[in-house]
Amino acid sequence: MFKIIIIEDEPLARSKLKRLLMDLTDDISIIAELSSVAEVSAWLAQPNEVDLIFSDIELSDGNVFQSYQQQPPPCPVIFITAYDDFMLNAFENFGIGYLLKPYSSDKLQQAWQKFRQLRCQPETEPLLVNQLQQLLQALPTPKANYLSRIAVRQQQQIYFLQVADIVYIQADGSLIMAFDEQGKRHYLPYNSLPAVEAVLDPERFFRINRSEIVQSQHIVRLERYCKNTLTLYLANNAQLKTSQSRTGDFNRWLGI
Repeated sequence: MFKIIIIEDEPLARSKLKRLLMDLTDDISIIAELSSVAEVSAWLAQPNEVDLIFSDIELSDGNVFQSYQQQPPPCPVIFITAYDDFMLNAFENFGIGYLLKPYSSDKLQQAWQKFRQLRCQPETEPLLVNQLQQLLQALPTPKANYLSRIAVRQQQQIYFLQVADIVYIQADGSLIMAFDEQGKRHYLPYNSLPAVEAVLDPERFFRINRSEIVQSQHIVRLERYCKNTLTLYLANNAQLKTSQSRTGDFNRWLGI
């Protein structure tokens, strides 16, 4: 019997996955269903016997790689996600498959057969891992590592915010908000600024103080506010201020 973990915060997506898994000819036991980064971290902190993880990436309280970076998964992972931005990260975190939603039964079957082949031929796994590591080391860091859009939940719907449209990001406690050129507020699915910074291109985004991140292309002009502090005038008419500790790095980031 294969012991399976499902990491998925969408009930419909979780139900679909369980239904397709039950259609497999192999004997499968789903021993846990997790729906948040917090639950994944707590589960990984305990000793577990599991054969395979099916994992979403963007969960209700953040990105699952936050958990995997603290504690590596104990078995191979098949990632199932709506985003194509995380493929490199997936294969750096024990990924053996990457299914883009909406996926078909055939795609799931192919990923499962890959898992079965690796399990039946364990002696080939070190070679496969070594080849993958060499390939990853030879690749330049791609822009695809950074998000081009962010899924935003609003009541009973989900819409996509283009990262290029974000003027600045602001934290209010655990609430993380993005503001676009029209000044509209979007609540992002993260609970801290470091979590957002991890998925944004640092060439385009910079944290100017403890609670705000700006995107360079939306900075209209700068003015000195006081000693070692700047006022930023942004494309949506917002005015933000750098902290004294960040102004020097901000100037170097802008190249001024």
